[in-house]
Amino acid sequence: MSFFKKIFGSSENENPPKQTNKSDELEKYKAIPWMTDLRLDNISICLSAGFKPATSLPTEFERKLRPKVEIAKRLNAIKAIVLWLMVPEEELSNERILNFVLNNGLDLFLADDERQILNSSRNDEELRNLIGWKFENAWSLAWYFGYIAPDITGQMMTGEQMQEILINYTCPLDEKIENWAETAKTVSDEDLSKKEDLFYCLHNAVRSAQLGRQTVPQNFDPIGNGGVIHERRHSLTWMLSDGTEWDETDLST
Repeated sequence: MSFFKKIFGSSENENPPKQTNKSDELEKYKAIPWMTDLRLDNISICLSAGFKPATSLPTEFERKLRPKVEIAKRLNAIKAIVLWLMVPEEELSNERILNFVLNNGLDLFLADDERQILNSSRNDEELRNLIGWKFENAWSLAWYFGYIAPDITGQMMTGEQMQEILINYTCPLDEKIENWAETAKTVSDEDLSKKEDLFYCLHNAVRSAQLGRQTVPQNFDPIGNGGVIHERRHSLTWMLSDGTEWDETDLST
């Protein structure tokens, strides 16, 4: 679909981190009394990619997986707003998108600013330029339903990737999400917890870099690429925050 755009932005980090031995770095984390095997595996991934999370990060959290149908509805709520802005009305009517939202109760899974999109012009260029951040939210949610794992480079998704998610990893517009979710295969609870912990660590390294520390790879933009990590982490943590509204998700590091 040619109307999907590739949205990407990056800039060079003016203060690249000094090269250090990964094994020496890893030993610092192994010495932490509360360290877990899961966290140590994720720290190893981070260090290999050039990210340096703080050694003081806690490893135990009160997490509870929300119902699968809620995760499906959040993913499909994003689908609705992406279709609204990225697909011409002559190819997909307003009525069909709005009926999809209404029939599946997706209004409850849209943030306040997202609800406004469905009341806006489908040709709003400013909104189209911002919709790329929703792609990042969608990637983690689609991974839960079998799409490839969100990468950690900080590069934004392409329109082609989003198109693949919409076609193969979301509910068809004329079907009920409850029925789709009932048969959809998902990743294991263990894999979800580990992935969320990985992005928690990455997010911490990003936050430190935004404060001027050398905790991210060379050429990684703490703002642009860091925003990608933030959005992917948002979805992962939200999936493990049963009972919490999207905008109330605890994204502290």
